[in-house]
Amino acid sequence: MAVKKIPLTVVGGFLGAGKTTLLNNLLQTTSGRRIAVLVNDFGPINIDTQLIAQHEGETISLTNGCICCSIGSGLDAALIDVLSRDPQPDWVVIESSGVSDPAPIASVGLTEPSLKLAGVVTVIDAEQIQTQAADPLLHDTIEAQIQGADLLILNKTDLLAAEALAQCRAFIEQRYGALPIYETSHGQVDETLLFEVDETPVLARDGAMQHAPASDHPFETALWTGQGTLSADGLMAYFRRLPRGVFRAKGFVRTDYHGWVSIQFAGRRLQFLPVGQSDDSALTQNQIVFIQAPDAVDLTTLAADLDQLTVASNE
Repeated sequence: MAVKKIPLTVVGGFLGAGKTTLLNNLLQTTSGRRIAVLVNDFGPINIDTQLIAQHEGETISLTNGCICCSIGSGLDAALIDVLSRDPQPDWVVIESSGVSDPAPIASVGLTEPSLKLAGVVTVIDAEQIQTQAADPLLHDTIEAQIQGADLLILNKTDLLAAEALAQCRAFIEQRYGALPIYETSHGQVDETLLFEVDETPVLARDGAMQHAPASDHPFETALWTGQGTLSADGLMAYFRRLPRGVFRAKGFVRTDYHGWVSIQFAGRRLQFLPVGQSDDSALTQNQIVFIQAPDAVDLTTLAADLDQLTVASNE
C-alpha cells in the first residue's frame, strides 16, 4: 500500500488581494478536514474566539481540529511542527508573502516526502489588477505570482460592474493565457476547489460521463469511466486543452507508459502518481472525476475525447 501523502496548497497573491480573508474562511468553515494553515503573521487572522481551543507560542489550535501556525521562525520549522503532530493534518496550506513568488514555496511539496503538491492558488484583486500589472515597480511581482499559479481566484468582483468585470477577465486571459479563473468576493471559496477532488462516486457504465450526486459546494462534478489502456501522451495533451472552467480532476487510469497510476490535475499541472500493489490489484477500469463551473464543458464531447485515447485493451 502506498504511503498516503498530505496535500499542500500554496496561496499567493499581492498585498490586499484577499489571501488572509480566504484563509480565515477556510479555518472557520472546513467540513471535517484538519487543516494546518501556515501564515506569515497572526495579526490579520481573525479567528472566532469560540473556535480557539489553545494558543501556544506560534500555534493556535482550533476546536474543529485545524491549526494556524506562524512561520515567523522560518518555514522549515513551522512545517516540522505541523507534520510532527498527532494526528497529522489532512491538508497543509501555506500563505506566501504578498510581495513574493509562491513557486519556491510550492517546491516544498515536490521535495518533502510526506507532502504532495495539490496546487498553487493566486488571489487577484479584480479592481486593482490592471493598474498593478501596468506599474513598473509591481509588474515583475504580479507576473511571477500569476504565471506560477494553477488556479486564479478573482476576488472582490463585487466592486466591479458587469462590463468592467468582463474587461478584467479579458485582460487576464489575453495577458496570461489559459489559466482557470474562479470569480468570488470577500474571499468566499469552497474548500473543495482548493483541496482536491476527493469524492468517491458510484462508478458509471463503461465509457460514460455522468454527473456525480449533488453536493453542497457550488460546483459541478462529473465522472468518466472506461476500459482499456490510455495513451499517456494523449492524456497530457487532453488536459492541456481543457477550458478554464474545469478547475480540477482526479482519478485512476492505466496508461501505455505508466501502467496503473493515480492522476491529479490542477490548472496547468498534471501529475501521474504511482499506486501501491494492493491498490493496483483492485483497479479494474479507468475513472476520472472532474470538478468544474456549471456547464463549463459539453460532457458528451469530454467523454468522447477520452474514449479516443484508448490504445489497447486490458484483456
